[in-house]
Amino acid sequence: MVLYTFLCLLVISIALLAFQASNREVCTDAAIVLASQQRAGKSTTFTAGEVITFRADLKGGGVAGVNWDFGDSTASAPGVQVYHAFSKAGVYTVILHRGKCDWRQEVIVINAPPEKAPDAGGDIYPLIEGPEEVFIGRPVTFSNHTPGASSWSWQLLQPNAEVHSGNSVKYTFASPGERILSLIVNGDSSKMVTKRITVFDAAPQRPRNDHFDPIPFPEDPKPVDPNAGAAPVPDKPKTPSVSDDEFKFFLTQVVDKQKSASDFSPYLCDNLNARVLLNDKDTDTFAHFCSRIRGKKRFKIELVNLIKDQNGCVKEIRVRYDRKFLGIF
Repeated sequence: MVLYTFLCLLVISIALLAFQASNREVCTDAAIVLASQQRAGKSTTFTAGEVITFRADLKGGGVAGVNWDFGDSTASAPGVQVYHAFSKAGVYTVILHRGKCDWRQEVIVINAPPEKAPDAGGDIYPLIEGPEEVFIGRPVTFSNHTPGASSWSWQLLQPNAEVHSGNSVKYTFASPGERILSLIVNGDSSKMVTKRITVFDAAPQRPRNDHFDPIPFPEDPKPVDPNAGAAPVPDKPKTPSVSDDEFKFFLTQVVDKQKSASDFSPYLCDNLNARVLLNDKDTDTFAHFCSRIRGKKRFKIELVNLIKDQNGCVKEIRVRYDRKFLGIF
């Protein structure tokens, strides 16, 4: 019985070992490969906010069940290759899980270096201070006061011209014409500036006149002769006055062929092309309007309004007529 009991326990133990051996997962060698746009290869140091690529390089076994834990309290990410960015600087332990196996990789995250402030004066070109027009034989000074400048190089763009230093230079030109002055500050020839200078002949000196002729005092105005009277003012031609009703009556005489357009010339100041507004809709010239209504017995004028200028000249006539005679008119 003891022998049988021992044999049974042995069989049970062998079965349990076989079951465990069959369910045991073999953790093969694996590598965690890190890379980013700024850094590639085996670098493990990155900056905060930089997107890092994590790739699982598994030497053997399947890729199912691969999961990543980044150690910064963010959600885990599945997949053989994932992307992640750490928001704060620090040292993080990234764990790659697959089943019961895991692999660890330490990642160092640092703050990004502060961006270099743009050079405020990088695009500022020096300025040559001085006149653009000078005379022969008269010394003239040109200067420059660029902030931060430590060296200056002045030179006229002509053969055998000397180079001068200092923040100012003085020239005396001996002949007329155009000169070009160049300036380079702090040895930066990429920002060389030039200035065109026109040299004129010396201005002729005016002859000295020691004789002084005083300007005579203005004469006192002569008293006005009260008997002479005011100077006559030419009279303006007067425009005869005409009312709206009178003008309407004259137009009815045109209808009856008793008047023509020329008879209205004094009121229109000889402008027979004055505008006529018909029933606040149509327009016509006065001369043509008179020719249209002349002899039209059935044309009935209801209202006439005259528009005059400051001299009393009629500039526009507003006529309202009976619409039922429109076809005849």
